[in-house]
Amino acid sequence: MLRGIGALGLGAAGMGSVQARPDQANSGSAAESVPTSAQFYSFTQSGLSTAELIYEMEAAGYDYFEPFTISDDSDVDAITDAIDETGVGMSSAHQGLDETLDDPEAVAERYLQYGEPALIEPYIGPDTWSTESSVLDLAHDVNTAADHMADHGLEFGYHNHNHEFQQLDDADETGYDVFAEAVEDHVHLQLDVGWVETGGANPTEYISRYKDKISSIHMKNMEDGGFVEIDEGDVNMKAVANVARAAADVDYLIYEYDRAPQPIESMNIGGEFLGRWNGPRRGRN
Repeated sequence: MLRGIGALGLGAAGMGSVQARPDQANSGSAAESVPTSAQFYSFTQSGLSTAELIYEMEAAGYDYFEPFTISDDSDVDAITDAIDETGVGMSSAHQGLDETLDDPEAVAERYLQYGEPALIEPYIGPDTWSTESSVLDLAHDVNTAADHMADHGLEFGYHNHNHEFQQLDDADETGYDVFAEAVEDHVHLQLDVGWVETGGANPTEYISRYKDKISSIHMKNMEDGGFVEIDEGDVNMKAVANVARAAADVDYLIYEYDRAPQPIESMNIGGEFLGRWNGPRRGRN
């Protein structure tokens, strides 16, 4: 049985000459910014293709993108051409854990044509996060998937929602804490700060607590369980950016506003916000 949402398939066309992920060069210096990206689920209302959104991302000042609606029917040439022409690379992509365990070679081949994106399981339901043993079983599987992807120069990891931050039925810890302690150092934790806040936890505390394991942050703001713009809502995004930049080893800050009603306007708001509060821009590779 599939445990998560899983990835929308990527085509297995020929390799493209595209950007790789950064070399984890963020030193944690307060003077350095973290490369920025955006999750394309934010912009599904735009009606634009993935390639067209990449050009919009360049204009909005982003360094990378995280795709949503790439499938086997996508125009791989158009996407890789857009990457090459803009310098906006693929930071990461949401990819199912079960498929990664079942056929790691095919999964790696699928994504390597776009560079070296981090592959992230986007969702595992609440039942898995109810007991310590089920969380430890999940951590074991994620470690195995990360081992498989490491053989191909790729990372694998996990993206949270809110239920991971509830106390376990059989332990005085949250599921996320048990999971984060159990995964190996090469597992890519993608912390969605909007869901952390909605789950009743403090995003900046979690970034600091797992600063050596959190490799990317979904810069999603929420209010009363609903999605809002990055500069609105309950999450102190300025504090999140400061902690990510100064006290952690984060590869990407990834803007997200689920199905934004004014998608390109929101893309620009996110790019401007991250550019202002993320310190001096590093420039693209």
